[in-house]
Amino acid sequence: MKKTGLFLAALAIGALGAAPAFAANVYETLKSDPQFSTLTKIIEANDLKFRYTEGNITVFAPTDEALANQPGGVDDLLVGDNPSNKENARALLLYSIVSGRHTPASLTGKVTEATTLQRGKVTIDGTQSPIHYGHSKFGANVSGDAIEASNGVIIPIDALPIPVFEETTPMAPAIQ
Repeated sequence: MKKTGLFLAALAIGALGAAPAFAANVYETLKSDPQFSTLTKIIEANDLKFRYTEGNITVFAPTDEALANQPGGVDDLLVGDNPSNKENARALLLYSIVSGRHTPASLTGKVTEATTLQRGKVTIDGTQSPIHYGHSKFGANVSGDAIEASNGVIIPIDALPIPVFEETTPMAPAIQ
């Protein structure tokens, strides 16, 4: 009987040793990292904390430096009481989150199309150095090492990526 107890104790200790070192979810990890203090304020102001605590996600997270250099500033993203501002802020935040765990190593050397939590597609160009997220003009570059969290990966970027919707030219009516 004692051998069984010792065996189970050894298994439990082994399982604890194999547990990942990152127990905090993406939101908690962002909040604890000073380079993302503005981003977490924007997340909180727009009631999106839950999007960073669930699922298996990768967040391309603009740093405080990136947000400080944002043309026009980010004050309107911090004001969650205006419905228009809140809708725009939520769209920008959800555009920066893709489903699944992606690391710079898994993205390097190829172009990846991913689905954002905004439900659109985004191109991640790993053929460039640094890796580029989003549109060539309104996207962002990876600016730091990836940070692991319990439910995903945080990849620091140097700008706030803005989705670009391609305009299509309406077809001329058919001549009959």
